[in-house]
Amino acid sequence: MAELQKQKVLVSVDTEGPDGALPVERMIYSRTADGKEYGINFLMDYFDKEGVRALFFVDIPEIVDHGEDKITKVMLDIASRGHDVGVHVHPDHMSDINRRYLWQYSYDEQYEIIARSTEFYEKVLKKSPLSFRAGRYGANNDTIEVLKKLGYLYDMSHFYASRYCLIDPPVTWNRVVRYGNSQLKEVPVTTLRSFSTPFYQRNDQIDSGLIPGEFRRYMKEIMKTGSVDVVSMFFHSFQFIDWRVNPDNPKFSKGKYNRVIANMKHLKELGVDFIAEKDLAGLVENSDDKLGPVDVSKGLSAYYYFVIRAAGVLKSKLIRNI
Repeated sequence: MAELQKQKVLVSVDTEGPDGALPVERMIYSRTADGKEYGINFLMDYFDKEGVRALFFVDIPEIVDHGEDKITKVMLDIASRGHDVGVHVHPDHMSDINRRYLWQYSYDEQYEIIARSTEFYEKVLKKSPLSFRAGRYGANNDTIEVLKKLGYLYDMSHFYASRYCLIDPPVTWNRVVRYGNSQLKEVPVTTLRSFSTPFYQRNDQIDSGLIPGEFRRYMKEIMKTGSVDVVSMFFHSFQFIDWRVNPDNPKFSKGKYNRVIANMKHLKELGVDFIAEKDLAGLVENSDDKLGPVDVSKGLSAYYYFVIRAAGVLKSKLIRNI
């Protein structure tokens, strides 16, 4: 009898400082007023303890707003600890503050932004980047063509049914797929049909900060269906601070921390296989993903978590909508 494959999980961290007077210090390193850090170094300490090699997507266009030296230090701090660095691009830092998504730029404009980010990566780390993620998942078909031309191996921007991701037609729900005969594979955002009525459907993603009960419910369905090649376990560098309340003087959030620890503990209990960027090369890509979403939209629990999530989104936007 063939051995059952363990569910693969890739931990990734969007590493960025989008707000505040000291965005690198307060949101990437998440340094609080008492001098303690809860950002990338804190995360790497935790990942090291758990035997997880994470992929940190550094928002390289922030070199324009925050300075090359600061972003260089961020990248070297991560690489020196043995974790991986990918290229993250919020184009408004490098180009036009009124155009926040890559799909708002022409092919030539996207090429210039991504190529400049790639060149900076190569200058700092002395190697070519393998993985890319568009800020706010805002990629389109031009983005994919640029990544092919620049030699990237993995895109992780594809978020099926998200209004912010304009890769059209969508190429996959939760399978790893190759773009035609190119070198580029899509390792998509793990997408779930979380709520459904005759009049409205909602798709959400797996996130490290989910309510533990909701996270366990999602993972149960993922494990049962076997339709997710790689669960994308999503973090932010500012995961553990209350940055929306006061980005200039954030405080550690015990509640946020407890959620993440509970969810990571659950993954350990499930016996998942935490993979790293280097392991993606060995994945068999599926050229035709017809399985659809992981559907967790049935039952009263779907309504319960939908209301909680909606209230949380509204609260976040009322506090600080960026």
